[in-house]
Amino acid sequence: MLDNVREIHIEPTSICNAECPMCARNLNGKGINPNIVLGSLTTDWFKENLPSRQIEKLDKVFFCGNLGDPAACPELLGIIQYLKSCNDSIVIGLNSNGGLKTTGWWSRLGALLNGPLDYCVFSIDGLEDTNHLYRRNVQWGKVIENAKAFISAGASAHWDMLVFKHNAQQVNDARTMAYEMGFKWFRSKNTDRWDTYRDDLGIEPVERYTQPRYTSVVTCEKDRDRSVFIDYTGKFWPCCHMAEAYLNKIGEEMHQDIKNFSAKQLHSEYKQRLESNKPFYICRRACGTINKRSQWKTEEQLG
Repeated sequence: MLDNVREIHIEPTSICNAECPMCARNLNGKGINPNIVLGSLTTDWFKENLPSRQIEKLDKVFFCGNLGDPAACPELLGIIQYLKSCNDSIVIGLNSNGGLKTTGWWSRLGALLNGPLDYCVFSIDGLEDTNHLYRRNVQWGKVIENAKAFISAGASAHWDMLVFKHNAQQVNDARTMAYEMGFKWFRSKNTDRWDTYRDDLGIEPVERYTQPRYTSVVTCEKDRDRSVFIDYTGKFWPCCHMAEAYLNKIGEEMHQDIKNFSAKQLHSEYKQRLESNKPFYICRRACGTINKRSQWKTEEQLG
């Protein structure tokens, strides 16, 4: 499964403090998706399933996923230590809402992510008066304290901001705050999930959403990056997009084309579909001519 793989995207946990309304972990921001359970990967799992000889061949591991926040994984620091001990040049990254754990934990994480390209993306969707409108249950003050602790440890922090109608006027102010705090990158983007989440969620796009006409021309990100996705149960998927489409309860009718296959079967099936010019819907949506790169509106290196 890991032959020729250079990059692994890992979802270390399905646990999270937030209830974001467009997250596959819940149902329109409420409850728990019945297709999942709560759990986390352990350091022992990594030692048993990703031995040193395989980690030595990798360029990068990043922790994100579809369901949980990596900071909620009880053994995340130990897992990172293990990866670094096997390959001291490996790039480690993660994405977090920043609202979990203590400043001490974030300082320790910052000390671990000491490689020149290591990083943590803080998903902060606006300022104090707006971040919680999408990142529900996330406490602004805690996010800022944790980000400061991480940056103070000498680590590289990136600020990613989802832009909605309610926070669109704050992009420049958020960028200024990111610069003043010492973030290395600031990025803003519009989400493409409006095709899936159609109920009234209390949020609106910046501009009226129009369903794109996805083509069959696909440039596969997985193939481009020579990557694989591992979920919180230890299951291997071709990519995170496919795993999310497979498990999400909201919009499941859009992805019946992949549900006739197991996660293992999808590793070969998606390639056959691409070669026959009949890709899955999720492949057209995520990696088609109109793809996720079109979401990004701002990408700026701050320091």
